[in-house]
Amino acid sequence: MNKYNFRFVDHPEDPNVGLANEEIAFLQKELNLQFPENYIYYLQHAGKRSNIFPVECDIVKLKKYQKQLKDALKERDILSAESLFCFQYNIEYEPLVGQDFETFYFFNLSDPKSPDLYIFGAFITNFDWLGYDKELTNKENFVDFINYKTKEKFRIKEKIGIRDILVWIILIPVFIIILIIIVFQNVKEKIKNL
Repeated sequence: MNKYNFRFVDHPEDPNVGLANEEIAFLQKELNLQFPENYIYYLQHAGKRSNIFPVECDIVKLKKYQKQLKDALKERDILSAESLFCFQYNIEYEPLVGQDFETFYFFNLSDPKSPDLYIFGAFITNFDWLGYDKELTNKENFVDFINYKTKEKFRIKEKIGIRDILVWIILIPVFIIILIIIVFQNVKEKIKNL
């Protein structure tokens, strides 16, 4: 199996705990699905407990989520002929609108080589009028999605590379020259006006 570029954070108070391969095989067998490789890798490292994005591993709940997702998408006639796998379902009360918003996180398994990550749920579309609508968002890459969540939660900053330093070394003299030209022009104008 490939090693995916997930950005896992070892956090002593909130560690990631993975699932055993046997547990993953059981879930796939019970759901009659083949999980994407990147999702299996994620389950192996953070399937039981994740400090970034928890996923469901209770087979009863997963089966329920599959039905709920199919029903929700059927209402809107979206992705009805596709092979889907819902791995997380959230329901949160939205006080601005005064009702519960549900969100489904799922893969479109119709293309097993590169299954896209989708999010389907209710989102506020107009804060002034408290409008909301259900939207289908294609996040495309599960690894990028998890890494974004990691960066957001742990406020991870990108490393400054040598290329960045070289760009600044080149740009600083340019800024200084431009500043000298501007100052020189202002002094020239003031001398002219005297």
